[in-house]
Amino acid sequence: MSRRQRYALGGGSLLCLLALLTLTGPSLAQSGLNPTPVVISLTPGGPPPAAPSPTGSSALAPDRFEPNDTPETAVPLGFGLESGLTLVGDDVDYFALYLKAGQLARISTYVYLGLDTRLAVLQAGYLLAENEDRSPLDLGSTVVIMAAADGWYLVRVSKAAVYDGVYDLELWLTAPTATPTPQPSLTPTPTGTPTPSPTPLFPPDLAEPNDSPETAAPLTPGVRGVYTVGSGDVDYFTFVAKAGRRYACETITDQVDTLLTVFAGGRVLAVNDDRAVGRVDSYLSWPMTAEEVVIVKVEARGGSYGQYALLCQSLAPPAPPAGPPPGTAPGLAVPSPPAVLTATTTVTATAPLTLAVAYLGRALPTPPAVTTQVRLLVYYDANNDRQPGPGEGIASVSVLAVDAQGQPLARVFTNSQGEAVFNLNSEAVSRIIVPFVPGWSARVRVDDTNEIVLGLPAVRLPIFLPVQKRVGD
Repeated sequence: MSRRQRYALGGGSLLCLLALLTLTGPSLAQSGLNPTPVVISLTPGGPPPAAPSPTGSSALAPDRFEPNDTPETAVPLGFGLESGLTLVGDDVDYFALYLKAGQLARISTYVYLGLDTRLAVLQAGYLLAENEDRSPLDLGSTVVIMAAADGWYLVRVSKAAVYDGVYDLELWLTAPTATPTPQPSLTPTPTGTPTPSPTPLFPPDLAEPNDSPETAAPLTPGVRGVYTVGSGDVDYFTFVAKAGRRYACETITDQVDTLLTVFAGGRVLAVNDDRAVGRVDSYLSWPMTAEEVVIVKVEARGGSYGQYALLCQSLAPPAPPAGPPPGTAPGLAVPSPPAVLTATTTVTATAPLTLAVAYLGRALPTPPAVTTQVRLLVYYDANNDRQPGPGEGIASVSVLAVDAQGQPLARVFTNSQGEAVFNLNSEAVSRIIVPFVPGWSARVRVDDTNEIVLGLPAVRLPIFLPVQKRVGD
């Protein structure tokens, strides 16, 4: 028996299947009905997940952002992944995203439990982009837009079919492709001001309260700290800067659009919004001519909120330029001292040096990085022979590798034969998950060859999954 066959069916399961066919065989023959192939799920642990249900019979609860069913109740989101969101009944989810002119945003949904999403992006009531299915076999959605002007953009997630379900929403910035500078064009028509929406609460950081220069939190140059900031919150920090040095402060984040300002003695020393095109964090530097107490101010722009890291440090001073010796008048050449002849001393023989050689052994090569390879086959057992056959592989199915806490490490899609391969330079991978079908998962077990072959048998599949029809059915 091959390795895939051992994963697909054990000896005990075969005996149970034969006993079940013996008991049910006569009744099916007497009724004259064509018996349905027995479908066996070998995924361990707990009862099988519930099949997707039409609107009105779903047991899914509203997610943590409800109610957000209208543009007026849209929930502002930063960049990142929001998981565990639900669409139940006639539910429609609205989110607000602040973009700057020229930024390229990629917005995606990843669906579970049979959910089919329709994703749309709007501004000032106008539809900018819309997508229903990412591919013929992937019911999630992806939209990529480039912001024409600074402002709020609405993201609308709705159902494209009758089934309720769960989805993840992913928001990221994408670096734009370099293009030639366009010719000047007419000023675009001003767009309407977006309707203000409520800002969600986020937990205060360890530096709070530091909302004014008088309550500024002390920081140590060279030490990085992690804080949060958003609408209605401004963070102040302070440290003593030395004279004759150059300092730099920066925020590191992809969640919140920061504005960084440094001032001392009532005057602004430096200010920065975005450190580069496509970035929302900040960087600035300045020289100090006197020893002073410096105040660092961090605030969020455009109603954004989220977590950021702050680092202030002293930069290495430049090397002093070469110049004439001290006490020399500028512009005058320094005369060279006259050469003095000295008598040559007698050269004496030096005693030979004794060298001791110690053998340290052969140099050991650096061990290579550990690579975990996972080979996965996703197939539908159409002929019910408990093993994959020609034409039974399911193509373009999303497959996730996750760690012990369920955090995604990598994502691939199956090829036309239903096969997927992971090559991970990490030992943290714990389980392989196929979100396309609830309940399909397998634990990673590394053998002596450090190669894993997992065959997933047929389970109860959604009605919309295309499978090859058998001859005679």
